[in-house]
Amino acid sequence: MLTCIIRYRIDPAKRAQFEHYARNWGQAIPRCGADLVGYFAPHEGSSTLAYGIYNV
Repeated sequence: MLTCIIRYRIDPAKRAQFEHYARNWGQAIPRCGADLVGYFAPHEGSSTLAYGIYNV
């Protein structure tokens, strides 16, 4: 198994758009055969970093 971590820099004013993006990819990744661990946006510290994690 290979774990992939994608680091995103997001505009804090566009957090809703990122949530929409993450929901769409959250459905697409499993359809392509990978196991989605999840999308994470830190609630403390930097408000511009988010992570997507999945296993192949």
